[in-house]
Amino acid sequence: MAEVTDVLPDLQKWNAGAGISPNDWIYIEGRADHALGFCSLFWPEFIEFDGYVLRAPLDLERLRDWERAAHSRQQVETAMNAFLFDHMFPDDETEASLKSVQLTRLATIMADMLATKLNREFPDRRFSAFVLEQADFGARNG
Repeated sequence: MAEVTDVLPDLQKWNAGAGISPNDWIYIEGRADHALGFCSLFWPEFIEFDGYVLRAPLDLERLRDWERAAHSRQQVETAMNAFLFDHMFPDDETEASLKSVQLTRLATIMADMLATKLNREFPDRRFSAFVLEQADFGARNG
């Protein structure tokens, strides 16, 4: 798996090409409002409902649609808890192959964070958090 510094070419532009660490880059270029926004993505709220553990807020109509389609409980949780990067970062002009590597790395980290959060908040349950096709990620109970 690529290191974070390998997929952030802007880091190498600093210090006359000597580079800069991701922490220093965030310190200089980062914004608190963006960091807080990302926290809601990286550490989402979950709720228990009808035996499910689902990302908040609950979309009851979507849940019932998945159930009516005769999907298993695990399939429903996977669909409801999936996060798809399809339309995320629409103004990012990063070259497509590098962006794909970046998003795959991000999805891998986020799946790990999701597993940690779910296991901490629901210690009596077992969860699987995983990277789906390409750079998307999700979680399910069981």
